[in-house]
Amino acid sequence: MRYDVTIDKQLFEIYPDIRLGLMRFKADVEKSDDNFWSYMENEVLPKVREAIDGKEWSEIPGVGTSRAAYKAFGRNPGRYRVSSEALLRRVRREDELYHINSVVDVNNLISVKSGLSVGSYDIGNIHGAVTLRKAENGEGYNGIGKEFLDMENMLVLADDEGIFGSSMSDSTRAMVTEMSKDILVVVYCFEKDIDLESLLEEGKKAFIKFASAEDMEIWSV
Repeated sequence: MRYDVTIDKQLFEIYPDIRLGLMRFKADVEKSDDNFWSYMENEVLPKVREAIDGKEWSEIPGVGTSRAAYKAFGRNPGRYRVSSEALLRRVRREDELYHINSVVDVNNLISVKSGLSVGSYDIGNIHGAVTLRKAENGEGYNGIGKEFLDMENMLVLADDEGIFGSSMSDSTRAMVTEMSKDILVVVYCFEKDIDLESLLEEGKKAFIKFASAEDMEIWSV
C-alpha cells in the first residue's frame, strides 16, 4: 500500500532537517462540504488567527523553517512563498480560503493548523517511484491556477516523467480532482522539533472524517 517515496541524500548536506510525512488512501473525491467549512470557520480558523497574531512569519512553527530551507537552497521566500504561509496570510487577513474538494480542503486544514506545506496528489497520474530532489536549471511546470513556474533550486517531487509537486505550488498534472481515487498526501517538514507522527495521526482522522478515506496508511521518510 505504501508508495515508493525517497529523499535525495545530497539535500541533507545543505539542510539536514528534511522529512516527508506521507499518507496514502482511497477515496471518492466530492465537492466541498458545508459541515467541514462550518467546522473550519467556527473552530479551527479563530484559534489559528489567535496563535499567529502579532508574529513575524519567521517565528511561526513550520513556516519559519520552511522559509529557511528555501533560502538554503537559493530561493527567495519573500518572492516564492511557502504554500502554508500563503494560506496563513489569507487566514490572518480573514479572507475566505478556497473551497476545492473534500480531499484538498482537508489538505489545507492540516496545513493551516501545522504551518507546514501539504500536497495531495492523484497516484493515477504519477509514474514510477517519487523522489524529493532539487530542481535543475530550466525545470518547471504549469502550476494549479498559475502559468508556467520556474522551479530551479526548489525542492520538488519528481517521478519518471519529471517534476510535479513542491512546498510552494503543485503542478496540474497530478492534482486531485473529483475523478481521483487513489491519493498520496505529502507533508513537507523542515523542522526537527515537529512531532510528525502525531501530525500524521491527526491528519488520518481528518481525512477519514471529512473525506471518507479508506485503506489508509501513514509513514514518514
